[in-house]
Amino acid sequence: MDEKRKLKFIFYAFALLLVIGVIGYKILLKVDFVDALYMTVITISTVGFGEIGTTSNLSEIFSVFMIFLGVGVVGYAFTTVVAMFVEGKVVDLWKGSKMDKKISALNNHYIICGSGELAEVIINKFIHENLDFVVITDKHEDLDDYSHHNILVIEGHSTEESVLERAGIERAKGLVATLDNEVDNIVTVLTARDLNKEIYIIANAITKSGSEKLLKVGANKTLSATEISGKRMASLMIKPNIISFLDVFTRVGEVELDLEEVVVMNGSYLENKNLIEAQIPKKTGLIVLAIKKIEDGKMLFNPPGDYTFKIGDVLIVLGREEQVDKLRHLGDEIK
Repeated sequence: MDEKRKLKFIFYAFALLLVIGVIGYKILLKVDFVDALYMTVITISTVGFGEIGTTSNLSEIFSVFMIFLGVGVVGYAFTTVVAMFVEGKVVDLWKGSKMDKKISALNNHYIICGSGELAEVIINKFIHENLDFVVITDKHEDLDDYSHHNILVIEGHSTEESVLERAGIERAKGLVATLDNEVDNIVTVLTARDLNKEIYIIANAITKSGSEKLLKVGANKTLSATEISGKRMASLMIKPNIISFLDVFTRVGEVELDLEEVVVMNGSYLENKNLIEAQIPKKTGLIVLAIKKIEDGKMLFNPPGDYTFKIGDVLIVLGREEQVDKLRHLGDEIK
C-alpha cells in the first residue's frame, strides 16, 4: 500500500469510527448529535473527561468496543505518519503534489514510458532540445533520481489507463514506449491509442513479430534498438570508410551537426520562393538534403534549385542548432 493510500485509509477509518460512535451513543445514551460526538471523541482518545447521559451495560460495552477500535486506529496512524517522516515520504508526497500540478499544466508534450538505458538516451536528447516531457517508471530508484534532477516523472505502470491519464495522455503530442518487456510495450501502445486517437507513438520492438503487433495496436513507428545496433556494427565491419565519412559528416571538430526539420509556415521567408531564391546555404550555412512535400507527403531528395516552397512543406536540413534557428527566423528583421 503506497503512502497516499495509507493516508486515505487512516482518514476513512477515523471518519467511519466517528460515524459509528455518534450513531451508537445517540441511540444508547439518548443524547443529541453534539453530545454523541463529544462522547465519541473522548472515548476513542481515552482522555477520561466526564461522560454524558445515563450509562448502561450495553453503552459501557459499546465504549469498550470504541476504545479498542480507537487505540488501534490511532496507533496505526501514529506509526505510519512517524515512519513517513523518518523515511522522507512526507516530502516525497509534497513533491509529488507539486509535480502533478506541473504535469497538469503541460500541453503538446511527450511521454516516455520506461527508464532503462534506451530511455536515458531519449531523455538526454529531449533535455538538450528543451522539450516538455513526462517519464513514467515503476522503478523507485529512477523516480528519486529524476525528481532530484527536476525531471517530471510519475511512478507506475504505463500499461494502466490511470497512470497515462496522470501523465496527460489526452493533451500529449507524442509517446515513446521503451519498456524492456514486449507485452508491456504492446499494452502501453494499445491503451495510449485508445485514450488519444491523434497522438504520435513510437515503440521499441524487441522481436520482428513484436514490431508487427505494435503497428497493429496503434504504433505509428517501431524501431528495434538491437537491429539498429547490429546493422551499425555490421556496416562498420563491411564498409568502415563510408561509416567514418558519415561520422565526420555529422561532426566537424568539436561542432556537432544534426538533422533538423523546418516547416514552411504561412507568411514565412520561404513562402513561394524557390530553392535558388531562398539562398539557404548562403544566408544560414545549412545544407538542404530533402523536402517532404505537403501535396503528396513524398520525400524529394536532393531537391532541384527551381523547386518552389509551399506552405506545409518540411525541409530536412543539416547544420548546427543556431543555423536552424536562423532559418526559422529569416525575414523577421524585414517585418
